[in-house]
Amino acid sequence: MAARKQCSAHDNFLDAYSAWTYDESIREIRLLEPQQDLKDLLASERLSYEQRISISTETRWISGYYFVQGTVLCFNDPDAGWRIIKRALLYDYWDTRITLRARDFWRVARGQKKKPSENALNLTIEAALALVMARSEAMWYLDLLEQSLSDGTLAWFDDDFFSAYLVRLYRKLKREEDIKGLPPRAAEGWEHPFDDLIDSWDDEEKLAAAILRACDYHLRWNRDDTDEHRAEFGAPVAIVNPVEVHALEAVRNELGLSTPTVEHELLQPPFYPIPDFAKNIANEDILAEDGLLRRVVELNQPWCDGLEE
Repeated sequence: MAARKQCSAHDNFLDAYSAWTYDESIREIRLLEPQQDLKDLLASERLSYEQRISISTETRWISGYYFVQGTVLCFNDPDAGWRIIKRALLYDYWDTRITLRARDFWRVARGQKKKPSENALNLTIEAALALVMARSEAMWYLDLLEQSLSDGTLAWFDDDFFSAYLVRLYRKLKREEDIKGLPPRAAEGWEHPFDDLIDSWDDEEKLAAAILRACDYHLRWNRDDTDEHRAEFGAPVAIVNPVEVHALEAVRNELGLSTPTVEHELLQPPFYPIPDFAKNIANEDILAEDGLLRRVVELNQPWCDGLEE
């Protein structure tokens, strides 16, 4: 594996992304225009298939903006920042719910299978965050990741190590037999720490060392893709946020297990540890604050649940 310099620096993150919050042109394109388009789409009492697809597109834009805005705000106002991250998570969840439900209506030639509608890696950061901040949404994401290994709903690639790690964590949470050898076509010769986080589960000394390796790996692959490997933590909300450690701790806490405390540059405020108030932000509170998101849920939940055609 080629050597790669660690890129942490909270200052670097703020230099790169603060404009998302303060630049009006960015705000207009990435938030205000999608919001207006979404309002127009949601004016109908009954939505067409095409309208739902458009709603999914707009919620994706809004989610992306809120993830960046919330992460930037966390540095100066963690209460507001984590609240916006939770809002972004719910927008992303409904984008994905609509996208997956839309796949049910795809037509394919006889004898052919439907293509995947999403890549597994595209859902992993959201699933990891949801384990701490939105449990029911987390279960939906994780169930989708696990089932897609056999039903092909999501596309898995040979370097989807982070996604495979979350599936193994999920099976720990359900107290079910572990599945090794993920992803299905594991790349040879790539040194990644995710298997160690699971394989060291019952040895706190080894687990502490595995967490340190995971943090180093995170900082090496929290920026751009390369020809040999994708950046698993390249999404802005994950660049400075140790989402894989949050997920590990959430599962171990639920199982009554402690997680060793280690010192690492990545494990520092405002993203580690996640404040208790951030873990307890209720979906109902976010929906009460955001009428647009509430309308997305009201008009799409019956359809996504299969109650409407």
